[in-house]
Amino acid sequence: MAEEQQLPTEEPQPTAEAIKQRKKREKAAAKDAALGVEKFTVEVAGVFKPDLKAVMKAHGINSQQDIHQRLLKNLISADFETQVWMLRNVTTPYEPSEKVSRAFYEKSMAEIAADPGDEVIIPR
Repeated sequence: MAEEQQLPTEEPQPTAEAIKQRKKREKAAAKDAALGVEKFTVEVAGVFKPDLKAVMKAHGINSQQDIHQRLLKNLISADFETQVWMLRNVTTPYEPSEKVSRAFYEKSMAEIAADPGDEVIIPR
């Protein structure tokens, strides 16, 4: 049986464009490091996006990064009591659909029928 010879594979050399882009990324990373810039990823529920866009438009802000930085700077520079107020948990209003509301009502009535001791009597 003839043994197949495997030739050593050569790594492809980067193109001139790839070298240029790598140098550009390295330069940007060095600049960011010198300025103390760090990447900070924020994941937010999609339900906030339309409201955030409306606030940004109303105040002439065209960058989500800009609005997040403004909010963080304002929070950090505030006194403790103001920070507490700013960080309070405000619930987003939620209005269930007619289908969900009806299902909840029917399930509630079934529970009351199953255990009449929990029935609420509204005074007249």
